[in-house]
Amino acid sequence: MTEIPDFTKIAKAHGHTCPGIALGYKIAVVAAKWSGTETNIKVLSHSTRCPLDALKQTFDLRTHPERLIVEDTNTVSFVLEKPDGSKLFIDEIPGTKVTSDELHMLKGKISAKTATEDEIKRYTEIQNELLQVMLDTPDEKLFTVREE
Repeated sequence: MTEIPDFTKIAKAHGHTCPGIALGYKIAVVAAKWSGTETNIKVLSHSTRCPLDALKQTFDLRTHPERLIVEDTNTVSFVLEKPDGSKLFIDEIPGTKVTSDELHMLKGKISAKTATEDEIKRYTEIQNELLQVMLDTPDEKLFTVREE
């Protein structure tokens, strides 16, 4: 049976907490429930962004990379397939990415290694605020789900 993912475990595997991994976590919970007792799930991802890491962790795709296909169109869109051919389609609703201009500015400074301690602290505060917004937003406002 596919284990319903734990957010802390997902974030640890991702390397940090952020709104993207929160979205991925929510997607992974839906996908794990859909997969039920089936653990041999193939994943087609249209993104290399943070949400993919949650599916990698949930379906052990790091150990089984042959079950992951990435066709990066920079959209958070996934197709999961069971061995019996049944599929689950999950697509982010456009415009749901939570971010801020301040966050982008601080991220640039951190990447350039010019950020002060206060700026790094502020960056973390914003990330945590946006992470909570993502976790609190109902799934149906973030992504669509359909089965085939």
